[in-house]
Amino acid sequence: MNRIYWLYLSVICLLLPGTLSSQSRQSPELHARYNAFKNDPAMKHAGWSVFVVDMVTGQPVLAHNQHLSLTPASVQKLVTTISALMILGPEYRYITTLQYDGHIDHQGILRGNLYIKGSGDPSFGSSRMSDSLSLGKVSGHFLRSIKAAGINHIDGHIIADDAAFDANMIPRKWLWEDIGNYFGAGSSGLTIHENEFTVFFDAGQVVGEPAKISDIQPDLHELVFVNEVTTGERGSGDQVYIFGAPYIQHRLLTGTVPLGSRHFSVRGSMPDPPLFAARWFSDQLQKNGIAITGQAHTLRTATKAGLSASKPRTSLCQWHSPTLPEIIFRTNMESVNVYAENIVKTLGLATSGTGSLEAGTKAIYELWKQHGIDISGMRLHDGSGLSPSNRITTELIVNMLVHSHNSNISPYLINSLPVAGRTGSLTNLFRNTPSEGILQAKSGFLGNVRSYAGYTRLKNGHPAAFALIVNDYDGSPAAMRNKMVELLNAIGE
Repeated sequence: MNRIYWLYLSVICLLLPGTLSSQSRQSPELHARYNAFKNDPAMKHAGWSVFVVDMVTGQPVLAHNQHLSLTPASVQKLVTTISALMILGPEYRYITTLQYDGHIDHQGILRGNLYIKGSGDPSFGSSRMSDSLSLGKVSGHFLRSIKAAGINHIDGHIIADDAAFDANMIPRKWLWEDIGNYFGAGSSGLTIHENEFTVFFDAGQVVGEPAKISDIQPDLHELVFVNEVTTGERGSGDQVYIFGAPYIQHRLLTGTVPLGSRHFSVRGSMPDPPLFAARWFSDQLQKNGIAITGQAHTLRTATKAGLSASKPRTSLCQWHSPTLPEIIFRTNMESVNVYAENIVKTLGLATSGTGSLEAGTKAIYELWKQHGIDISGMRLHDGSGLSPSNRITTELIVNMLVHSHNSNISPYLINSLPVAGRTGSLTNLFRNTPSEGILQAKSGFLGNVRSYAGYTRLKNGHPAAFALIVNDYDGSPAAMRNKMVELLNAIGE
């Protein structure tokens, strides 16, 4: 560790919880804003913590309950993405492989099965990072390799191989009301299209009338909907909740869509992404004139059907993901949960050969212990922060941010963070303030949880790392957000 980092660690011990440093006491704006925030009626029942460190001097600027373990919400993605950059490195790419077993005869018939073998790539078949990653581009790449191999008929099955990760798509500590919705899409060794689908509704003619399903994209062959969605007030927005478990081909749709809406889109989580992948590619093959004798399977359904998927395989082609920094950019900038969940399992796969949440979180714990950082206040139950059972301290987050700032991963992490008043979740915040264009932070939001962590610049021009977490506040989420923004903005005033 460098000198500034050790200085930072030593000074932390001198600053007691709930205090302002001599540096911050010289700033009346920060002093006033800190006291106003602390004494605000909305904080009466709240558990909260703030920690700010000058990264030039290593001195804490502001500290309140920095050792208190709190629910971080999506700020936890910083833990996941920083750890991934350190363990996997910025050149890391996922590889999805098209394979077959058996042989190709002189008639161009594949006497065997075709496999799509995943490696946990969260961007596979997604058009949201780059149109070149979309399902159409992936199928085109795979089809060209099949035709180049002379295959015109498959006398076997299409099997999605998701064995890179375990079968537990959803972390145990997630809430039932979350897991059927797009933000509750779990991780899979063969993630595709970000493991989500979109259902479109046409509202009724009056409030209270049923809303009809007009379309589903992409097409999920066997997914059955129980539609209880009705028409809400005009302008009421998306009030739909989707309920359903992994591997179960049923989804309950409840809530409302606004009056007057047509083709109103609501996103949900795929029950079985590998099965969708196999069926989607089977459809693509047949549309392109390649007959298939068998069926679409996953390793799980193939085993259930008594099929062997352990024969030697030959690779036809590979699909390479963008680099890890590009994946982390989307993870943090847009706060995509499925990316963070895949990344944490990737850490387990890379360090222990086991693609599980438990192995991934263990890799994170071990990483930071090796760097001499106290992790006793951290409890990780997922990679994204969606679980309300996660716990972390602002001191630990700032510790990680300082360490990252003094390492070669710093440019990649900073590039992934929303910029105040400009990008991501901070686009409409901090405008026309000293923080606009300067402060960069990951935000977090759950029921009664608000959080921000990242980098800013102090009044003296020094860069600073900060973390601010509030749990169980009173009042509206929007009101608390504005109060937190005012406190963070005062750091640089």
